[in-house]
Formats: sequence, C-alpha cells, structure tokens
Amino acid sequence: MSGLFNTFNIAKRGMQAQQTALQVTSHNIANANTEGYSVQRAQFETTKPFGMPSLTSASGPGQLGTGVEISTITRARDEFIDYQIRREKSSLGKFTSREEFLSEIETIFMEPSDTGLSNTLSQFWDAWNQLSTTPESSTARTIVAQNAEALTNAINHNYEQLQKMQINAGDIIKEQIFDINSILKQINELNVQIKSVIISGQTPNDLLDRRDLLLDKLSERFSFDIEKTDFGGIKIYARLNDGNKKELLSDGTINTGISYINSIYKDKDSGEWKLELYNGGEINDRTTLVVSDDEVTKYANIENDKVTSLKVHTVFYYSSDANKPLIEPADFENGSLNGYESVSQEISRFKDQLNNLARVLAISVNTIHSNNDPSGNNDFFLSSAETDKEPAKTIRVRAEILDDPSLINAGKEIGGNTGNGERALLIGQIRNTRLDILDIKDRDDFIEKSGLDLNELEINNSQTGTTIDSYFKDSIANLGILNQEAKKMVTNQNTLLTQLETRRDSLSGVSLDEEMTNMIQFQRAYEANAKMISVLDQLLDVVVNGLIR
Repeated sequence: MSGLFNTFNIAKRGMQAQQTALQVTSHNIANANTEGYSVQRAQFETTKPFGMPSLTSASGPGQLGTGVEISTITRARDEFIDYQIRREKSSLGKFTSREEFLSEIETIFMEPSDTGLSNTLSQFWDAWNQLSTTPESSTARTIVAQNAEALTNAINHNYEQLQKMQINAGDIIKEQIFDINSILKQINELNVQIKSVIISGQTPNDLLDRRDLLLDKLSERFSFDIEKTDFGGIKIYARLNDGNKKELLSDGTINTGISYINSIYKDKDSGEWKLELYNGGEINDRTTLVVSDDEVTKYANIENDKVTSLKVHTVFYYSSDANKPLIEPADFENGSLNGYESVSQEISRFKDQLNNLARVLAISVNTIHSNNDPSGNNDFFLSSAETDKEPAKTIRVRAEILDDPSLINAGKEIGGNTGNGERALLIGQIRNTRLDILDIKDRDDFIEKSGLDLNELEINNSQTGTTIDSYFKDSIANLGILNQEAKKMVTNQNTLLTQLETRRDSLSGVSLDEEMTNMIQFQRAYEANAKMISVLDQLLDVVVNGLIR
C-alpha cells in the first residue's frame, strides 16, 4: 500500500513540475516580442530519495526515488556580452551625436558649392580686381557693393545658424540629463524590489530583465561600470575621461546627481558669479550657487565679465555636508552626453574661426579703403566689426556705400576718387596675402604684420601665416575630416553592435520553434504522469475492491 501511495505522489509531483514548465514556456511565448526579455528555463531536479542507508535498513537494488521538482527558474543571460554591448553602445552614442551635428554644420556652410561662403568670398575679391581695371565704372562699383553685402550676409547667416545649433545641442543635453536621472531612479527602485524578492528566496527574473534594459539605455548616454552588491543589488560608477570614476548609485541611494547648467551670470549688485542649475536634473528644482572668479572659468568662456559660451553643460551635483552643495564638471568617457558636449565645443571653435575671419576681413579692407583714417567716415565695413566680441554677427557694409557705391575708394586718393584703381587692386591682393590671423587685433597689427605701405599702396607679403581664404578652407577641411571620422565610427560601431546583439539574441532571445518543441515535450510528460495516476488508481481499485470481494 505504502509503495503504491508513494508512486502516486511521484506522479503528482511530476504533473506539478511539468505544469510549472508549461507555465514558463507560456511566459516565454507571451514575451517573444518584449524588449529586453530573456528566455527563462525551469530547472528540473530530483527530489530526496525514499529512505537513507543505515545499519537497520533493508538492503535493495538501490534507493527508490520520490520524483521531481522545479528547483529554480533561471534566465539565459551572459554578463560578459552585456558588458561588451554596453561598452559599444556608449561609443556609438558618442559618435552618433557627433555625426548628427557635424553633418548639420556641413549643411550650414554648404562647402563646396556655388552658394558657399568660400565661393562668396572669392567673388568678393574678384569684384575688387574687376574694379581695379575699370575704376570709373559705376557697374563695377555696384558689383563690389553687392558682393560685399552678399559676403557679410553669408557670414552673419552662418554664424547665427551655428548659434542656434549650439543652443539646440544644449537643449538636447538638458533633455538627456532629465532622462538619465529618471533611469537612475528607476534602477534604484528596481534594486529595492530585486533585493526583497531574493531575500524571500525567489528569483526576480523579470525585474532583472527590466533593470538590464534600463542599463542598456543608460549606456547610450554615458559609459559606466557596475559593481554587484548583496542580494542582487548593484552600484553604478560613471567612467570619466581622466580615468577616474564617479559613484552615481549605491544600494538604495543616488549618491551623485547629474545636473544641467541653465545659466551663468555676474550679479550686478554683489559682483559675484552665480551659476544656476537644475538640481539632479529636476526641471522644477533649480539651485543657484555662488562660484569664484577662478572656478567660473571651468564652466564658461568669459570676456569682459560676460559669458560668451558654456564650456560644459553637464555637472555632477552632490553634497559634502547638509549645508554645502558642491559641483564639478561631468566629463564622461563616452556616450551621447560626451558627443553633444564635444560637438558644442566644436561649434564654439567654428564660431571663433568665423569671428577671426570677419575681424581680419573688416580690419584689412577698412585699413586700406580708408587709408587708416580713424574717423570711420571712409571705412568700407562698419568699424564696430573690428572691435566687437562677435564680429561675425555684426559685420556689415556701411549703409552709405550700399546707397551710393560711388563712395568706394578705388584710386589712390580717398573720397570716391577713381584714380587708376590701385587702391581697389591692393584690396583685391589681400586674397593672396599671408597673415597671422589670430594675432591681428587692430589696424596697427595688420599694417605691421602684412608689411602694408599706405603711401605706396603696397603689401610686402609675409612668408608666414595663411591667407583669409585658406584659413576658412582649412576650417572646412577640418570639419570634413571630423565628420568623416564620426561617420566611419558610426558604421563600425553599428556593425560591431549588430554582431554582439545577434550573439545575445541567440542566447537570450525567445525561439518560438524551440518553445513549441518544449511545449509538446512537457505536454507529453504531463500526460504520461496523468496516465500513471490512472494506472495507480486501477491498481488501488484491484487491491481495495478485490479484498472486499
């Protein structure tokens, strides 16, 4: 009797185990298209056998088994592949963001093209050379004025577009910081849930999948390392460009917030530099900090007590004690945040180069056109472009010249005198004049460094420096190199990521064919165990009812 009942329990356990396995299979099939889901497997394990050997136990052919049980439900996951994928996602995030903005910069400059700044600059010089051959021609003068206006409009437009793009990059960084802090909070909450489940003796497979998916998304923003803690918890350390790491998240605590600098300004009343940021990326939680004159230069480019541009938008925000919040620049090793921050600096460099071009253009043309007259009445461009912080934004042809091109000084005498066109010729020769563009801050610098002789209207061309045209073309060539590098890296990273994700999918993805096979296998095993119960029922009936008869 005890043998039959023991066998009855074995069959019952078998049915329960197969039913659990079918539930796991059903869960896999239901989540076949769920992002981040890892296929799960029910692990079968024999139960403790009936009776243990002892001196008093009866001998027999072997231990009698007591059946099967599901010991655990595991998920198929390779942590090393996860690490590789996250590392490559960080690199892809960086170069994708760079390629996106560098391509936009190329679109702004439209080089090489008939409407690009390089061609417009060339037409400007050509117009002066043409005027030098026909200084008496009103048409030639009008063409000079029109081409000059087209040139300044192109410089103004390109500069304004770069400014808008830089603002856009800052807005994207802000949105990503909000997203990052949201992800960190979700991971922190999952840490708490995962711990509670593991402490209770269960395996939180679905919660682990959700956390891994969030970690994958976070890796697109910046690169980080993970440290495991007790009961399934994790710590997150951001990797920085200087080789150091910053602990962002510990067990149940976000130790360091990632914040966004909204503005930096000098308070008119106190004279102190103030930095306004979104505390921990919270849009409704702004904090204003006082920073020193030395410290503010870490975060912004300053000129005449005004911020010309931000060096960084992203900062770590934390507190060494309850009353003193501290910040430091967040210079991540990789990720889209690194890409957008770096491309923002690239935009600043292109803006600086446009400013240098506009300043030297205004100084050189005005010096020759006015014969270095300081009154400004004989300037070709507005003299403000020679001294402004952003000459590429303000450079203009004087309205008087646009209204009356006869005021253009083509001859040796100023005041609209036609002469023989030698002054127009000299202005046209600026095209081929080598200049130390970065060192020319005013007219005296230009006269000295170019070897300009206003009495003879000659330029003793230096063998050092570069021409204005070459300076701009070098800038565009550098842009092309940067963009091609970014495009190449995006292609390479996508290829590598595809291979890694294919490997992970082959391990962790749900194969419907495999699940259908497992379903049939577990179904048949369930049916066999049910049949065993039916047979045992018949045997028990024989024993019980047979004794009665």
